[in-house]
Amino acid sequence: MGHPTSGPLLRLRDLSTDIALRRGTVHALDRVNLEVGQGETLGIVGESGSGKTMTVLSIMGLLPTGGSVVGGEILFDGRDLRTMQPAELRRVRGVEMGMVFQDPLTSLNPTMRIGAQVAEPLRVHQKAGKAEARERAIEILRRVGMPRPDKIVDDYPHQLSGGMRQRVVIAMALIRSPRLLIADEPTTALDVTTQRQILELIDDLREEFKMAVILVTHDLGVIAGRADRVAVMYAGRVVETATTAELFRAPKHRYTEALMRALPESAADGGGRLYSIPGLPPDLSRPLTGCRFAPRCRFATDECRTGDIELVPAGDGHAFACLHPVTEPVVLAPPTGREQSAASAAEPILSVRDLVKEYEAGGAGLRRAKGRVSAVAGVSFDVVPGETLGIVGESGCGKSTVGRLVAGLEPATSGRIVVDGTDIATLDRRARHRMHRQVQLMFQDSYAAMNPRMRIDAILTEPLEIQGVGEPPRGGPG
Repeated sequence: MGHPTSGPLLRLRDLSTDIALRRGTVHALDRVNLEVGQGETLGIVGESGSGKTMTVLSIMGLLPTGGSVVGGEILFDGRDLRTMQPAELRRVRGVEMGMVFQDPLTSLNPTMRIGAQVAEPLRVHQKAGKAEARERAIEILRRVGMPRPDKIVDDYPHQLSGGMRQRVVIAMALIRSPRLLIADEPTTALDVTTQRQILELIDDLREEFKMAVILVTHDLGVIAGRADRVAVMYAGRVVETATTAELFRAPKHRYTEALMRALPESAADGGGRLYSIPGLPPDLSRPLTGCRFAPRCRFATDECRTGDIELVPAGDGHAFACLHPVTEPVVLAPPTGREQSAASAAEPILSVRDLVKEYEAGGAGLRRAKGRVSAVAGVSFDVVPGETLGIVGESGCGKSTVGRLVAGLEPATSGRIVVDGTDIATLDRRARHRMHRQVQLMFQDSYAAMNPRMRIDAILTEPLEIQGVGEPPRGGPG
């Protein structure tokens, strides 16, 4: 892990950010105080909507439409970014800071080649020539572990795997050797093997470039062993901060305790089901008083729901905002005694036998295909009512292809897919379309799965209209 130099490189003082919407104003951040030193890794953790991403977007000046920093300071190397002139601010954020975004595919321009995108910061901020920028792009791609970087520079984003695209956005962030790297959920959509490679890559590059790192994640397991210090956020506030070792040894805030109980390792060690925190985070567009976690906390009392609960020091850099802190060791999820024998004896609702899917490969235009690629070869399994079957493996092993075949989105090359007594592998396109009422697929990338030109209500009601379920909305299509 890193060893920060004297004084923090980045310090947030009472940072407050609002998002103006048509229905009101969302107070996304409320007096956030954080700091990270040169060569140090700070982990920011919390559920979706806790303010993690909004914090780093405030730092980078990339807030969504209607967003603005309404209070506090963003001090980078002692300079307040909020008071800088636009030209100086662009130089700091474009040269001394780099950011790795959560979804590399939507972060990359689909119409630009990889080399041009990686080299763009050099062309804009350093006025580098085209040939020089290309060579440096190839070199930084090689340093982030990209195979055949001299070939990859001429590819487009859609031609790369998820792990390769993530390496591209890391290369883009590092090509100007920034002093601060912000990684926002950099491994969310990656398999565990690629996830480990990316995290180790960030660690190695931090040591090589001597830079500070802010690692944003909802997964405490990612933070363990990767960060020097951790800040736990909830509903736009920092509720606990400590060194990583101290946080895992003795968490204080009840929300931190709940996050640890929700770790998959806890359920596995305890022999029970995965713990889920009850309730939902609060609506940040409404006035809030007291501890924001109180409605979901089993230890909350009346005093937790009134007044303003500030961070209090607990020694050695540990601070928390909780009136009833954890005093006992974190208890793992208890066994549930759930029996599997009854489910195993039931008739399968899904039965897959000898499933095969092959794709033509190597052909383009009028050229004939050079061969076939086997994506799924002889897969068989059963799923009974009430049962959950997990399919795991590295990227490219065929998991998603099996899901698309079962959902009827692609025809199988051979094999049987029997859903509730009907073999959908033998159905024509129209009959498979009707089967979509019985089998649904939740896609990996929620943003790419939704039409950006449609409103949410239209997206939700469209399947019902297509399948003839319920009454059409008034004024809508009949």
